[in-house]
Amino acid sequence: MKKFLLSIALVAISMGSVFAQENSAEKLRWKGIMNNGFWSNWEIGIAGGINATAWNKYGGVDNQSSIGDLGWQIEGNLTKWFNPIVGARLQVIGGRLNASDDVAESKWIFPHFDGVLNLSNWFGGYREDRVYYAKLFAGFGVHFVNVCDNPSDGFAATAGLINTFRVCKQLDINLELKGILTPGRDMPAAIAPIAAEYGQIYSATLGLTYRFNKRDWNKAYSQEEIDGYLAAIAALEKGLADAHRNEAKLAERLAAQKAATDQALKDNEALRAELAKRKNAVISSTALFFNFDSAKLLDRAKSSMQILKETIAQAPKSQVFTIVGHADAKTGSPEYNQKLSEKRAKAVYEYLIEQGVNKDQLTWKGVGSSQNIFPINNTNRVVIVK
Repeated sequence: MKKFLLSIALVAISMGSVFAQENSAEKLRWKGIMNNGFWSNWEIGIAGGINATAWNKYGGVDNQSSIGDLGWQIEGNLTKWFNPIVGARLQVIGGRLNASDDVAESKWIFPHFDGVLNLSNWFGGYREDRVYYAKLFAGFGVHFVNVCDNPSDGFAATAGLINTFRVCKQLDINLELKGILTPGRDMPAAIAPIAAEYGQIYSATLGLTYRFNKRDWNKAYSQEEIDGYLAAIAALEKGLADAHRNEAKLAERLAAQKAATDQALKDNEALRAELAKRKNAVISSTALFFNFDSAKLLDRAKSSMQILKETIAQAPKSQVFTIVGHADAKTGSPEYNQKLSEKRAKAVYEYLIEQGVNKDQLTWKGVGSSQNIFPINNTNRVVIVK
């Protein structure tokens, strides 16, 4: 019993170091995974199975060929994982050892602590959706035999393999294979005199494990990832600065557009007054000029069309306005000028439609360079609305 209490004290010291780690400013990392808090990643399980004993000097199973030599055992487990690879386990085994057909069964209890290593996460990387895990463990504890009759106890070491099959996020099925090494004198009393230096117990158990509290692991960012995030933030800041500059330019353009609109309104004030008086009067023509070899609407043309929009709105609904596109005769072939004049007329037509003008009051066409509207300076890069 003193040996068992000594084991408990050693484990308590180990647990104290774990608590100290949890209170530190920075949690540990293992292969890109951040360690969780102490109360996360716990497992509790139960299992049952068979065992067999051996007791020769170098290991083996002397004089135990009969199936009747097998014993049975049940196990209870409590496991804490510190990261996806390393964990610690407290396991208590209870059952019977059946050393041979000629020796009576012995009641047996073996509490022990193990360190557990998840090989699948170590070599294959952490994956929450993995179905199978191979885990190695090794540990020590106190071995009690002949519990009710002539008891004996002593330290024993254990090691083995846990085959874990993930059923769902909470439950695992485990097939555990292990061996226990103990001094021969600590084997069942009936065979201790012949057990030489070492006794062995081999077992196979099948059980169920429940995982509770936080079950997964948080990713820890590498320096490369942090550098990437910083670079992305810098790019966003640069884009924001460019957007502010573009906003300033846009404000300047809007101011120029407003000035052009105000000037157009002033220039056409007399026409608007006349139209207000004579709603059904015939509207005079409006000229909208374009740059050389271009069908793109100029700001001053758009300003004039704002006035034209109001003029059309005040005209009778039955009145149709004709949009006629022209091109210079001195530049381009007749075929090219015809297409250019049509593009200019269509651009005016579509802009007026966008501004809310009734399309039933508009029609458009292009006449190319066939008509010389302004013969003095030959500025036929124009659309006439009449």
